[in-house]
Amino acid sequence: MNTLRVVLANIGRRGSYRLVSPPLGLLYLAAYARRQVGADVTIVDQRVDDFSDEETVRRIAEAKPDVVGFTCFTSHAHLLGAFTRAIREALPEALIVLGGPHVTAAGIEALEQSAGDVAVAGEGEINFEQVLRAHADGAGFGHIPGLIWRGPDGAVVTNPGETPVIDDLDSLPFPAYDLIDVPKYWKHWSQSIVPPPRRFVAMFSSRGCPYRCIYCHNVFGKRFRAHSAERIVDEIAHYQRMFGIDEIEFFDDIFNFDADRVIAFSELMLKRGLRIKIALPNSVRTDILTQETVDALVDAGLYIAAFALESGSTRVQQYIGKRMNIPRYLEAVEMAVKRGVFAYGFQMFGFPTETLEEAQQTIDVVCESRLHAALYYRVMPYPNTELYDIVKRDRPDKLARVDFAETDYTYKPIVNLSDIPDADLDRCIRRGTLRFYGNPRRLFRILRDYPRRLQLPLYAPKILFLMLNRTAARAASKVTGA
Repeated sequence: MNTLRVVLANIGRRGSYRLVSPPLGLLYLAAYARRQVGADVTIVDQRVDDFSDEETVRRIAEAKPDVVGFTCFTSHAHLLGAFTRAIREALPEALIVLGGPHVTAAGIEALEQSAGDVAVAGEGEINFEQVLRAHADGAGFGHIPGLIWRGPDGAVVTNPGETPVIDDLDSLPFPAYDLIDVPKYWKHWSQSIVPPPRRFVAMFSSRGCPYRCIYCHNVFGKRFRAHSAERIVDEIAHYQRMFGIDEIEFFDDIFNFDADRVIAFSELMLKRGLRIKIALPNSVRTDILTQETVDALVDAGLYIAAFALESGSTRVQQYIGKRMNIPRYLEAVEMAVKRGVFAYGFQMFGFPTETLEEAQQTIDVVCESRLHAALYYRVMPYPNTELYDIVKRDRPDKLARVDFAETDYTYKPIVNLSDIPDADLDRCIRRGTLRFYGNPRRLFRILRDYPRRLQLPLYAPKILFLMLNRTAARAASKVTGA
């Protein structure tokens, strides 16, 4: 098999959504494709460079690839049609493959609405390897389980079976960070609320989440699989040698699901003398934290973490499938804060059936907590979630008003899925924001505990914006893990 030239592209400009993180999914795919089929891989990340669409197409085309792979979030899925048509015109012989979060959510529609040839939903490594081999051999794609592809007659079909996943994550090569300019990412806000510059890389230490929140994605499935403590520590040491990093952001849905693994990881970090700051911006499952696991995480380097509550109503917790034990949530946040972790919480408003009283319960729980910061969001019904199906069935009028294009989950309001009048929900969120940040003791703790006090002026305007700006107080959509 001749060496395949592959370009993997992350599309979508930064716009108002300024957060930029390494395209970890593409880095895993690139490393796997290099090892399994000897592919020559190039990565183009439109977000970090903020290239125009035309410049992004030019960068892809100048590599003269045999295969072009696109990934994007649903907020940038409207770009896929134009991108794939432009690549089809510039590289008529190239195979165009779609993958990533949007394809997993939209399924067959993602391919139908583009000029792509193949779409891989869910975890991509195994199917992407099979696609590359079939393309190199001039074979068809009908044998690849779960694959979505366009036949010779132009019809889009989905193969029977499910997209295969990798059970032994330690068998994966390290993500191909050598294919990107890592220091570029240090100049931008990432998922953490600590401002740049930060010498970090992102990692997944596990895949899958067994909890069944109705609003959440299903990219990695519901079965928890994890790297061993030894593999995680080896990978961290590798990045320290290569890039001189001093921080890791773990993007796991639920890093702390296996407490024994957390403790083993901590012990091994201490044994090997590795000093690193750890951020958990995608949240932990808070109500299963114990003092032992909190101590282990802090001993390993944890200094900042998100704690997703979502709702302070026990009834809403049952309805959304999260079933968070709220008293345990408050206890765990306090344990972490006492160990020096800067803690911020995720809350969502506007669930179907939610009442104004239940929204107020969320505000009350957050304001009673030891959180340093609280981020209030509107729930968003993304395709291929149970929430989407519920809204489509019960309130199609609300779904009709949803526009995913160029949305972000920070400030732009999208939709209110509850029957609470918009003005009342806006007022509740606004008052809750003012109440939370208007607590002098909390403001003192923010000043005392913020990891970079000298850079707090860069963060303080965001708090003031949340407090005083109506649009911000209305908040937007959010997809989170456990």
